[in-house]
Parts: sequence; structure tokens; C-alpha cells
Amino acid sequence: MLDLREIHAAIKREDFALAWAAGNLALTADPENPEILFLVGCSLRAAGHLGLAYVVLSKALAKNQKQPNLWMTYAATLHDLNRWEDAEKAFMQVVRMLPTDPMPPANIGATYVQRGMWRDAIQWCDKALKIDKDLHIARISMGFACLSLGRWKEAWGYAESLYGYHLTIRRYNADGEPQWDGSPGKTVVVQCDQGVGDIIMFAQCIPRMQAVCKEVIVECASRLVGMFKRNFPGITVYGTLKETEVDWLDAHNIDATIHISYLGKFYLNRDEDFERKAYIVPDPDLFSKWAEWLKQFPKPWRGIAWHGGLPVTQTHLRSVSLTEMAPVMCWTMIDLSYNDSSREVAEWNIDHEHQIIRPPIDKKDYDDTIALVAALDEVVTVTTTVAHVCGALGRKASVLVPSVAQWRYAYQFNGGTEMLWYPPDSVKLYRQKPGEVDWAPAINRLAKDL
Repeated sequence: MLDLREIHAAIKREDFALAWAAGNLALTADPENPEILFLVGCSLRAAGHLGLAYVVLSKALAKNQKQPNLWMTYAATLHDLNRWEDAEKAFMQVVRMLPTDPMPPANIGATYVQRGMWRDAIQWCDKALKIDKDLHIARISMGFACLSLGRWKEAWGYAESLYGYHLTIRRYNADGEPQWDGSPGKTVVVQCDQGVGDIIMFAQCIPRMQAVCKEVIVECASRLVGMFKRNFPGITVYGTLKETEVDWLDAHNIDATIHISYLGKFYLNRDEDFERKAYIVPDPDLFSKWAEWLKQFPKPWRGIAWHGGLPVTQTHLRSVSLTEMAPVMCWTMIDLSYNDSSREVAEWNIDHEHQIIRPPIDKKDYDDTIALVAALDEVVTVTTTVAHVCGALGRKASVLVPSVAQWRYAYQFNGGTEMLWYPPDSVKLYRQKPGEVDWAPAINRLAKDL
């Protein structure tokens, strides 16, 4: 008989190929054994084979419903499959079996976050945190729920759980340096290793930071250097974020560092703290270039962006098809997609009178995109970086928002039609309403307004 400890050990060291091979061999000898089925399901889930993991774990549960670890893995697989309500029911079973374990209520909180049920998420995460105040998954879900409700001060307390595991931490002194605590008179490096949309959104805090710091140094990707230098005079900017080694350290006596996404805790703790004004301007030469280029097409000029996010940031919820966008496809339409959309655009242009124009954007310098957006008459977009560019510029954008939105768009400020981060007359939100199974109603509302 195969020693099942071998499968356990393979899963623990993330050798999923060996775990599957050993588990498959064990199943051949004993295909009804619930422990073997459980271990095989664990290895399949860990390797990303969610559908197979669900089938195998379901069979294991049919054989044995008394093991909390089996229920926990089964529930987590349902969560991975976006089956939030089923996952909640399975996690509840673990709560009944392990009432003092903080993980089941934390996971239930996570299912509520995924469904946009922010207050329920807080209730369950609070139960988990009362058992273990440092539980990472509970702190993440609590942070997202508080941000989505506009509970800013409380939310920033969870910022490091929201971002810390995903950020690169560079040390600038031999012995390292502390995270900036907001104290004045310091030379502070602001690290910009979030997505471009978040970087632009949080950049509005930099002038207030400059007012108290001796020197503010921004380290960002090279394509953002121009934007920072032009819009925040007096700061020092280095486009070395992606480089392993940097050669500018001797020029500064660095006291502290902070990630740009942590700045909200110092300056944005109430709705009244948001200044709601434009804070970036385009490069004048690039703006002139795009204004001249656009003259070859009839006005008005409408930018469009229909894909948002990555698979891990729910692109399936944040994207629409060009066919769905048809009610707003008029005027001169300029493609603002960041990724290659040439095939979709070509297919659209074959079948439709109103053509989509793909501009020759320099993807190595984000200033080029900013200048193009500034030169357009308006923008229609999904929840992606372009929306933040429009808001920071104070330009008009109509944004399609899924019914369960990312926290940046979730807060129901002014009836849920505006983003608190930007000027009142810039970004307007068109939300999917509860029960709307596709984008047609929201797009039709947007088209009517346009």
C-alpha cells in the first residue's frame, strides 16, 4: 500500500506533478478511499485544475462528511470557481465543526466581498479577527469592505494586508530604513509599484506630502517619469523601479520609504479630505501632436476602452465586447486599449460603418496616452486605467461599472454616479443594477445620456 505521507509531503513542497502521480497510483489501487480522493483533490486545486478538483473533492465528501479539512478545501475550490453562495454554505459547515478556528469565518467574509455585500463581509471578518487579529485573509477582506463603503480611516489600517504581499520592497540603505510614519522633515522615497491606475489615483497625495517632507523621491517605472516630473515640481524622480540595482543612492540621505498606495492613511480619512480637483496636465508637445493628428478625422472625437484588468483582477467582469458597445459607437472612435486589440478592431471595421481608429501610441511613455486622452472630446471606458487618467486630468469620461465593482468604484458617493477621487464634472459612473445579467441596460442608459 502506498504511504499517503508521500502525497502529503509532495503537496507541502508544491511538487504537484509528484503528488498527482502518487495520488493517481493510490486511486488505482483504492478508488473509493476518501482520504486519497481528498489528497488528489488538494493537489489538483493547488495545480490550478479547479474543475477536476471539484469533482474529486465532491466524491470524497460523498464518502466522508466528517473531516473539516475536506470541507475547507472543497469550499475553497468553490470559491476559486466563483461559486460564492455554495462556498459560503460549505464554509459554514466548517464553522459548525470548528467554532474556534478563525479561517472559516474569514473565508465567509471573503465570499461576501466577492458578492459586493460589504457589511456582511465586515461582520464575518470581525468574528475571525476577534480570534486572530493578524489573520491575513480576514484583514484583506476587511480592508476591501471598508474601502468599498468609504470607511477610509478604518480601511487604511489594513493597507499593508491589501498590498504588502504584492509589493516589491527595495532597501536604500545598507541597514534598511523604516516605513515613513508621516513625520515632517524627512527625505522619503515613494515606491510606485502598483498598477498605473492606482499610481495615478494616489499621486494626488504627493503635494501634501511635499509640504511636510524635506525631500520627496519618487521611484517608478520609466514610462511614468515624465508624468511625475511635469506635474509635481520639486520632487526627484527616478525611473528605476524595474532595475535590480540603482546608481543614485549616494546623492541622497534617505530617511524612510513608503509605497504610494499607503499615502491615503495620512491625507484621506474623510470624504472632506478629497480635494476633488484636476491635478495633472498633459505634455504640451505631445498634446499638440495628437491634436494635429486628430484633425484628419471629423469631430467629435470619442476614445473607447472596452477591456479592463487581468484574469486575477476579474477581467471577465470588467470587460465588454465591441458588439455590446454598439449603442455608443458613433462619431470618430479612437481605440484606447492598452493591450493589442487589432484583431477585434479589424473584425468590427469589416462589418460596421463607424470605424474604430487605432492610434500610434508610444507604449513606452505613458505621457503619450495621457496627451491623447486630453486631446479627445470625451471617453467611454470600462473600469481601467483610462478612467483614472480622465479623472486626474479633469476630462469627461463615462465609465461602465459592473454590479460588483472594485473598491475604487464601489463607494456610493453622490448616489453612486461619481468618483470621490476626482472633480465632480469629470468621471460619471454607469453601473449595472442588481438583476441585470448583461451590459445592455447600462450601455443603453449611457447612450441615452450621450
